[in-house]
Amino acid sequence: MKKTVKIILVVLAIAFIGVWAYWQYNKKQIVRNAMENVVSNKTDSLYYIHYDSSKIDAVNGNASFYNIVLQSDSLQQQLLQFDTSSATSIYNVHIAEVTIKGANIPALLSNQKVEASEIRIIKPVIYIISSGTKKEKKFSYTDTLAIYEKLLGKFKSISAGEIVIEDGQLNLTHKIKKPYATLDGINISIKNIQIDSTRNYDNILSYFIKDTKVKVKSAIIINEDNSDVSSFSGLEYNAAQKTLKLASFQQKDNDTGRLVFEINNTIVKGLNTDSFILRNQLKADELESDGGLMTFYRKKKASANSGAGSDNIEIDNNFFDEAQLDKISLNNTKIIVYNRDKPKDAPFTLTNVKFSAAGIQSLYSGTSIKNLIGRSNWNLSADGFSFLTSDKRYRLSIGAFNVSKATGKIHLDYFSVASAMSEAAYFKSLKEQSDLYNIRINNINLSGVDTKKLITEQTFIADNAVIEPIIKISNDRTVPAFTGSKIGNYPHQLIRKLKFPVYIKRIDVKNGYIAYTERSDQSDQKGTVFFSKANGTIRNVTNISAYIAKNNMMTVNANAQLLGVSNMQSKWSLPLNTNNGSFVISGYAGKFNATALNPLIEPLALASIKAGTIKSVDFTMEGNDNSAKGSSTLLYNDLKIEALKKDSNDLKKRDLISFVANLAIKDDNPKNGNTRKGEIDIERDKTRAFFNLIWKGIFKAAKRTALGKDDD
Repeated sequence: MKKTVKIILVVLAIAFIGVWAYWQYNKKQIVRNAMENVVSNKTDSLYYIHYDSSKIDAVNGNASFYNIVLQSDSLQQQLLQFDTSSATSIYNVHIAEVTIKGANIPALLSNQKVEASEIRIIKPVIYIISSGTKKEKKFSYTDTLAIYEKLLGKFKSISAGEIVIEDGQLNLTHKIKKPYATLDGINISIKNIQIDSTRNYDNILSYFIKDTKVKVKSAIIINEDNSDVSSFSGLEYNAAQKTLKLASFQQKDNDTGRLVFEINNTIVKGLNTDSFILRNQLKADELESDGGLMTFYRKKKASANSGAGSDNIEIDNNFFDEAQLDKISLNNTKIIVYNRDKPKDAPFTLTNVKFSAAGIQSLYSGTSIKNLIGRSNWNLSADGFSFLTSDKRYRLSIGAFNVSKATGKIHLDYFSVASAMSEAAYFKSLKEQSDLYNIRINNINLSGVDTKKLITEQTFIADNAVIEPIIKISNDRTVPAFTGSKIGNYPHQLIRKLKFPVYIKRIDVKNGYIAYTERSDQSDQKGTVFFSKANGTIRNVTNISAYIAKNNMMTVNANAQLLGVSNMQSKWSLPLNTNNGSFVISGYAGKFNATALNPLIEPLALASIKAGTIKSVDFTMEGNDNSAKGSSTLLYNDLKIEALKKDSNDLKKRDLISFVANLAIKDDNPKNGNTRKGEIDIERDKTRAFFNLIWKGIFKAAKRTALGKDDD
């Protein structure tokens, strides 16, 4: 009996040794055959697997496979030959190395389950080739079962403590075309993954929500509809930390080849990973970015109220159906706005844009920028910009600015309107007389601004504006006279004609400068009247009917230095509901040496004051589109003048006329206790501007006073 037992033990030992030796010698081939059979069986013989070599530690459940290829030649051949109406996806996979640790190899070989402590996939290159219809469709229960079959085949489950993908590449293509999407340098870590028949499609994606890290070195995506090219680099997604980082993202327009979008060093914090993965929505606490380039498109859309077109700026968003962010911080960005209706026009450009916003409700793909800016507390700053007017005569410029919805304040370094050509070239280009404007308004500060109405309704409403204006106007009377009419162009009439609604409760003018220069057609010389150190207040500047109904009067109270020698005050009452341009103006100027007027009256009136003191000028004027009436009181002493005439390029005294003029002019006012007043009664030259009427009325009244034609 003992001998029999020994024989049996020896036979078993020999058999075990033989089996062990056979396994050690043939295990790689056994595993290879098993894996090939598994793949073939699970894919209905459509796919085959091949690898060059392997290392297997059956005792510890460790294995490594090298240069693995998974593909289907039969499906790919059909793809080349046929086109089907049903959608089919073909997978071609090459993997440099797959390392499995702690694997349950018997369960794998018995077609039960895939189980391991770690699966490491090194340098996979995956092609997913779609064929047949490209119609968009939603995932359903049937699709979920199809995904299980792709992932599980007839395995009951796949589980791993961690799945790691190193330096992978993914290519998506349609039929035999070049890839429309390529992702390089893919690194993924997914922990504690479990896939089985009790879990649905959302559960599979949920692993990208819970404890997944994804890094992508670079990607290129081509829009198959319009061939626009998008690319990004340095993508990092961390589900546990709820962050999404992107080193760079760019988008190019295929039609023009120009870069239309670029954003650098961007981080999304507090990311809602459920929405991001499951619903393709960007919901997060905060987005921070160094910025780059953003392109917007302005398009004229019909207004429901008037039928007229209104400008609307749209955001192109091809990547997220909806974005919801509580905060945005964007730095050093260039913004370009194109006009879709006029693609050949030069775009509007802003540089060094910095934008921050908080309390954003929602931003929908394709919506107008109004909804982003109108629904949040934001701050916007940028460098200045400039552009030519449509007639190419003027350049409009805005300096660096800052706009804050949170505080309702706007600051502009300056606003300017400058001639795009020299003064000589401007007047030479005219067929008839036209004023030349050079305006610069510095240190513009607006408060109480309703930025929501400004953006969403294109209505400008502010409590206060503080400005430092420099206004220079000139005209050349040697140019043929203007033959048109300037009726309707008084200041308060022009405000009513503004194309957008405006209401500014109060404008404070600080240290302003206003000058009018005219070249005389008689002397061919220039005379200038100017007001320096101008300060004042303008109230109720509006063209909005509701505000005019409450208060129809725009008022101006100002003081300045006339010609730098006399303090002057003036009051203006300008009714905004006038239909005939009515106005009332009064003013006062203090004492100055009369000879200070010579730079003005010598070229324009061909007269020169040789002596005299102006003690004061006081005037009141009421007028409309057609005329002005009022009175002026000019008080002076020892006035002496001489008449001039043009002689070559100079002005010379006219002795006889000067002698007669001094005989006619009253030396003093008052004289002998009698104060003379000059009557203002002047018909408007409809070809001249508003200020010409004011100045001409005062000048004629002064002339009448000096000649004594209005003695009481």
